[in-house]
Amino acid sequence: MKALRVLEAEGHITLPVPQCALKITGPRLLERPVAAPVAMPDTVGAVKGLAIALVASRQDRAIWSTLMDREHPREVATFAGAQRRYLISSRHGILAAVGFSAAAWYLKPRDLWMAWTSVQRDQALYRVVNLSRFLIRPGVQCRHLASHVRGRVLRCLPRDFKARYYYAPYVVEMGSDQEGICFKAAGFQYSGLTQGRGVTHRPRPVP
Repeated sequence: MKALRVLEAEGHITLPVPQCALKITGPRLLERPVAAPVAMPDTVGAVKGLAIALVASRQDRAIWSTLMDREHPREVATFAGAQRRYLISSRHGILAAVGFSAAAWYLKPRDLWMAWTSVQRDQALYRVVNLSRFLIRPGVQCRHLASHVRGRVLRCLPRDFKARYYYAPYVVEMGSDQEGICFKAAGFQYSGLTQGRGVTHRPRPVP
């Protein structure tokens, strides 16, 4: 729809008059908070029934969105492009939630690390996905849970992306304002500081 509006604005096509008004309501949320986990052990090895579940149903999507809206510092958001969401559950309750979306158009530290040209970036950027949300629920104090969850989700990601979009990502990027020890434990590499540009920033050529 966005592409069609852009084409119309540039004078390439003329769209018909909308038959009804578009109502944007935002992500569907639960009426009540998600129940907090109970009897959580201190270490991840003692967690009972730890499972990584791909968000597929409307109910799971509502649970995921409610967790982000109420418990993540950046709250819930509407993702752009190819995306996958996960809920991490156990016999103690839901412990975490993770979300992936399309990569940023232009990130200087990433593009320098990738060592690709602007042409190569345009051709292969879809193979990069952004770890947009990672939530270990407040109050869950469990050693090594974050790195364990992140590692398992990243192993599931190529399969789940391929099942939905018919390709697997090569690289996962993310931004963090913290040291991110659990990110390093899951294989992430620090590439540099960003300049805080938004998603509307137009890509500049890579030297």
